[in-house]
Parts: sequence; C-alpha cells; structure tokens
Amino acid sequence: MTGLIRYADNYLILLFMDNSINLSLLIPLIPFGMTLLIFLLLRSFNKTINRLTKPISYLAILSILSTSVISLLLLLQHNEANIPLSNYLSFFEGYNLEFHVNELTERIIIFIGLIFSSILLFSVFKLPRRKGYVMYVVNLNLIASVLVTALLILDLH
Repeated sequence: MTGLIRYADNYLILLFMDNSINLSLLIPLIPFGMTLLIFLLLRSFNKTINRLTKPISYLAILSILSTSVISLLLLLQHNEANIPLSNYLSFFEGYNLEFHVNELTERIIIFIGLIFSSILLFSVFKLPRRKGYVMYVVNLNLIASVLVTALLILDLH
C-alpha cells in the first residue's frame, strides 16, 4: 500500500510539474487579455469607462502582478523548459518559435512585473484621471505584455 501511495505522490508531483511549466503560457496572455478587454470596454462604453479609472487601474495592476506570481512559482520550482508554440497554436507550425523558460527569464519577468505595477500604482495616486488616463493604462499593460513575450521568446541564459 505504501508503494502505491508513493507512486501516486510521485505521479501527482510529475503531473503538477508538467502543468506548472504550461502556466508559463499565461505569463504574456494575462496582461494582453486584460489590455484587450479594457480597450474593448473603452471603445464600447467610452464615458463610463473613463469614470471607472481606479477599478481599471487595479485590474491592470492585478494582471501584471499575476504574471510575476506565476514567474515566482516557476522560479521556486526550478522549472526550465523550451515550450514550442506550435504545440498550442497551429498558426506557428511553420515557425520555430519557442518560449524559453529559465531562471534568468523568470527573474527578469518578476522584476518587470514589479516595476510596471509600481508605475501603475503610482499613477493611481499621483496622476490626474482625465480623458486619456484609461488609454495610458492600456498602453502600459500592452508594453508589459509585449516585453514579457519578447523575453520569453529570446533565449537568455
């Protein structure tokens, strides 16, 4: 019985490790998805969204911090892998694009997430929330997403 439990524990650990490395796909997708959602809401409900600047800012901060938390989890587990994007999107089948998840990339992503989150948090309290404020938040979130995607695609050692 103990051998079966030990086997089940090892299987669960391996299953979690395989799925945790797949979490790295969410690192650029979470801020990009939030950027897209805020942008679509801004275009659809322009006056209403411009009044909801604080919740929009906090959603953007949450999306960027979530990428830092995922990177921190991967860093603590010492997961390193090359994830071909063609496994997940058939659009990339002809290309040799991979996400390179390693310790240096994870540390840089955590650092970038903390910097962009602190910029947005500073903006919430210090910047006047006028008409272009929500677009400013969208642009910062988009820049963070593109930067994180570029870091994952580049092979840093």
